[in-house]
Amino acid sequence: MLHPKNRDGFALPMAILVIAVITMALAAAFLSANAEGSANQATKGTERAYEIAQNGLQQFLVRRSEPGWCQYCGSPPAVTAESTVVASNGGYARVVARQVHASTSNNDPAVYFVMSTGVDTTTKMSAGGSTVYATRAVGTYARWNITVVNVLSGWTSLSGIQKNGNAGEISGVDQCGADTTLAGATVPSGGWSSTGGFLPTGNPPIDSNQTAAQLASQVKIDWPAVLAGSIPADVEIPPQSFPSWGTFNSDTSYWPVIRIHTNNYSLPNAGRGIIIADSNFVISGSNMWNGILLVGGSLTSNGNNTTSGATISGLNVLLGDTTAAGVVNVDTSTANGQKSYVYNSCNVSRASKRLQSYLAYPNAWLDNIAIY
Repeated sequence: MLHPKNRDGFALPMAILVIAVITMALAAAFLSANAEGSANQATKGTERAYEIAQNGLQQFLVRRSEPGWCQYCGSPPAVTAESTVVASNGGYARVVARQVHASTSNNDPAVYFVMSTGVDTTTKMSAGGSTVYATRAVGTYARWNITVVNVLSGWTSLSGIQKNGNAGEISGVDQCGADTTLAGATVPSGGWSSTGGFLPTGNPPIDSNQTAAQLASQVKIDWPAVLAGSIPADVEIPPQSFPSWGTFNSDTSYWPVIRIHTNNYSLPNAGRGIIIADSNFVISGSNMWNGILLVGGSLTSNGNNTTSGATISGLNVLLGDTTAAGVVNVDTSTANGQKSYVYNSCNVSRASKRLQSYLAYPNAWLDNIAIY
C-alpha cells in the first residue's frame, strides 16, 4: 500500500482546528449565558430597588413625625428640605422632601416633592467597568397638613351640653389672635340647655343648626381609627400613670399624647398636650389643660377649671352609638359652676405638632424619575 508523503501531520492540525472551534463555541455560549444572567440580575436588582424605594416613601409619609425616626427633619413649613435614610431588608432608601411652594396661609399649605431612591445592596452589578448597586427612584407631590383636628368651636359636643349656673366662659374667640372667631359651642339640634341664662361667646354663640348625623360629618375625625391606635400615645392609662405637674413644669416642651382607657377618669392635675379618653371623662377643681381634649363619652366639668385649646366630646356617636330613631345614646356633657372652655389656635397647633404630616396629592405619583 502506498503512503503519500504529502499527508504527513494532517491529523494534528485538524484536531487543533476542531478544538479551537469548540473552544470558541463554548466561550460564546458562556458569554451569552453570562450576559443573560447579568441582564436577569439587573432586572431583579432594579425591581428590588423599586420595592425598597416605595417602602421608604410610604414609611416617610406615615412615620415622619415619630420622635427620633427622621434623621434630618425640621419644622415644616418653615424648612425647605428635610431627609432621612430608611433601612430595608436587602437595602435602603434615601428619602428627600423639597419644598416647591411656600405656604402663605392656613388655606394655602406648603407643597413638597418627596423623592425616595431605593438601593438594592444584595448584589453588585458591573457597568461601564465599575461595580454598582441597582437603584430606582419614585416620588410624589404632597402638602404639609397642619389641620389635624377640625375645630368648630370652643367646645363641640356631639351628645349635647348642659350648662348649670351663669358663671364662667365658653368661647370661640381665638385667645392667641391667630384665627377667626368660631362658634362658642357647637351641639346637635336641641343639644344645648342652660340654667341662669348663661350664653357662650362666639360667632355664633351657639351653633345648633345641624342634626347629630350632620354634625358628625363636620367633625371629620376618624374616631374608630383613633380608638384603634392611629394616634400613637406617649402615655397610656392603664398601665401607666398620668404625668405629674412637676413633669410638665420642668419641661415646657413636653406636649404628650395621653390615651385614657378608664371610664369616668378624673384629670389629676394641670398639664398640656392631647388627651384621648375612650369614654366618660371628668375635670374637677381648678385644674387647667392647654391643648386638645378628645372625649368619647360625656365630659363632666366641676369647679373652677380652664381648658384653652379645643374640646370635643361625645365622639362615640361616630361609632354609630344612636338608637334606631337616631337618638344619641352617649350622655350629655355637663358643665357645673364657673369654668372656662376657650378656643386657642396656638395651643391646638402646638399640641398637634407631632401629628402634622405630609398628605400626598392623588394622581401625583411618579416612578420614572431619572437618577444621575
